Amino acid sequence: MFARHAQPRRALTLLGLALGCGNTAPPPLYPITLRVVSDDRPLPGAAVVIGGRELGATDAEGRFRMETIGVEGTSVEVTVRCPAGFRSPAQPLAVVLRSTVQLDQAHRGQGIETTAQCPPTQRIAAVVVRVPGRPNLPIQYDNREITRTDLQGVAHMIFRVGGGDTLRLRIDTHEQPLLRPANPELVIHTNDTDNVYVSTQGFEEGAPPRAPRPRQAPVHIGPVRIPARRPGGFF
Repeated sequence: MFARHAQPRRALTLLGLALGCGNTAPPPLYPITLRVVSDDRPLPGAAVVIGGRELGATDAEGRFRMETIGVEGTSVEVTVRCPAGFRSPAQPLAVVLRSTVQLDQAHRGQGIETTAQCPPTQRIAAVVVRVPGRPNLPIQYDNREITRTDLQGVAHMIFRVGGGDTLRLRIDTHEQPLLRPANPELVIHTNDTDNVYVSTQGFEEGAPPRAPRPRQAPVHIGPVRIPARRPGGFF
């Protein structure tokens, strides 16, 4: 198997290598167009590797064109190495060699077309915490206050996360000790897209604690003195 980045007179070069000195028909030449995208946007600068050899990188439109010789129906493994800030595919792409006919003149020469995905390593997680009717409540992340609810009881936060990360927030109620539940935790599971996450927490307000009853002086129980009686009595 031989692959090469498309260059002027590339067909002659490949065919010359294939023919050698014999008179047998050369193996067919398969043009391949690889398209690399990130969230459906073209991604330039992604390296293309075949057989351990880097052939080049995608252009400004996220495309890389190459040609290879081989046997119809066999596959070529193409490894895509995404640029910094993007996650490379876990496995090489298996490109099956097959003859193609392009009826559209604008797409002639592209041959076999395949697409690779390079998602960002970090995502934007916009978090909205709703606490109806509860303004000025602190919102904590990683054990520190990062914002408070506004007059409508809403707080907005922005995080950079890896796809699948879990955010743990806490509503601090120590300034309003009658609120129940006390200091609730909000758990937000993020996914591998830029997204908005809304979490709502309701509260009930408990009754204020009763004032302690004043303590009464203990009643002393013991011997009682009987006053002296007048003469003629028992004493």
